[in-house]
Amino acid sequence: MTTAMLQMPALFWVVVFICFGAILGSFVNALVYRLPRGISMITQERSFCPRCKAMIRGYDNIPILSYLWLRGRCRACKEPIPARYLRVEVLVASLCALAAYQFWMLNRPNPPTGELSQMPAILFAVQIFLSADLACAAFTDLEAWIIPIETTWPWVIAGLLLAPIFPELHLSATVWTGSPRWDALIDSFQGVVMGSGILWSIGICCVVFLKKEGMGGGDAHMVAMLGALLGWKPALETLMLGMSLGAVIGIGVIAWDRIQRRRMGKNYKPYQPTYELPEAEEDPGPGASWPFGVFGALVLAFEASLYALSMGKGFLFIDPKHLSALAGGFIGLFFLGGSFARGHLIKTGEWPQGEIREREDGKREEVLEGNYLPFGPFLALAGLIVVFYDPLIREFMWWWMVDRFNVTPAMMAAGLREIPWPQHIALNPLPFKVPLGP
Repeated sequence: MTTAMLQMPALFWVVVFICFGAILGSFVNALVYRLPRGISMITQERSFCPRCKAMIRGYDNIPILSYLWLRGRCRACKEPIPARYLRVEVLVASLCALAAYQFWMLNRPNPPTGELSQMPAILFAVQIFLSADLACAAFTDLEAWIIPIETTWPWVIAGLLLAPIFPELHLSATVWTGSPRWDALIDSFQGVVMGSGILWSIGICCVVFLKKEGMGGGDAHMVAMLGALLGWKPALETLMLGMSLGAVIGIGVIAWDRIQRRRMGKNYKPYQPTYELPEAEEDPGPGASWPFGVFGALVLAFEASLYALSMGKGFLFIDPKHLSALAGGFIGLFFLGGSFARGHLIKTGEWPQGEIREREDGKREEVLEGNYLPFGPFLALAGLIVVFYDPLIREFMWWWMVDRFNVTPAMMAAGLREIPWPQHIALNPLPFKVPLGP
């Protein structure tokens, strides 16, 4: 099988994964519609039109081609099919093609060494998975203002389980024990802590000090998943990139809103996000707070153990590479303190929520007042950039924070070109021998 795959042209595999990505994108479209509405992918197997509920025939369900052939309209009711269906299929197909291009072309052994690629196959598989999963989470958040837990927490557990089996997923892991498998597992758990803890802490601070919801739980879950699969450094990169992208777009939206208010006055009605509440007799509310406290205590104990491992000549000495243990400890404290604050606000009825309204069709929805943007799409975009270009991003960040006064951009580019890999780093974003900061 390996020999046959090596003999096939690399371009063949790129084309194969374009087709596979389009099929995967079609599946993602079904998830985007069904997950927020609680429609099963098992009992309701056949695809159907969301408007007339007519079952879609097989020849009308060919990814990308059927949408173009039908000119974006349902064959049965002639109503327009949302353009999101075409966008998702093209996006996921493009991302899968990029992953195949990296795996079979940029990292192809030259001369052939009997291996498919110099890039770990498990990383290629994770790229394909995240291309679909992050697209699903992003478009669901855009449409329904929710990131389904099915797209995040099962894969947090999977990331923790995969870490010791495939330590090559955590090539940037800090050396704690000297065992790649144990270090990968520690890196995976710290990725969960950093990814979920920072956003959760920001959300609690917004509620306590600003009296408004500032961060959704689904956003924290998404970065926790990325941290579990790739480690705490990629999780931090995702946060930094996502916040930067969100800040730029958010400032633009606020500025536009103010301009329109001045121009139109009371006639201007800004877009108000709504979230369709689940069909239940009573609103389940924000949920219990004690699990956050338990998790905080677990994190504190874990990070204290890592701090003990990082101690050297004395109690106050710590290896700079192991400062993540201190950061994780602070996050554990935030989880502990935040769980008590959250419980108090819920008990006193001060936990913020939007206005509950009933629509004409009888369904209830929560309407959020103010300037809100779904943060999930920005985090998903940042996560995709990181999963494809992580080593390059970390090298640039290390240069910017540490070496930019000693190393010019020209010197850095010259050094990167000397890395013993088959392509230039700007084209080959997975050079695992790239000299990175701690």
